[in-house]
Amino acid sequence: MVGTLMAIDPIEYENLKAYYDFQRKKEYNRELLRGAIEEMEAKIGLSMSFDEIWSRVEEKDYQEAPNNWVPKDDKWRINGKE
Repeated sequence: MVGTLMAIDPIEYENLKAYYDFQRKKEYNRELLRGAIEEMEAKIGLSMSFDEIWSRVEEKDYQEAPNNWVPKDDKWRINGKE
């Protein structure tokens, strides 16, 4: 699902870098989980709840997004960089 909000302004990103880096890291992990759930559903036909599983994921377990990762949701993209 692609968001309807505009990408992050580069100046705003620099001013709130820690906030946006964390939100983008969180979004990366949400995308990873969605992909894993889709793969499991396709393999075993078992329907799984994203929200239930996501609520159990702890921040300490988040993986870092690769430098070349581009969020599917526009609102977490950095305008002019992605």
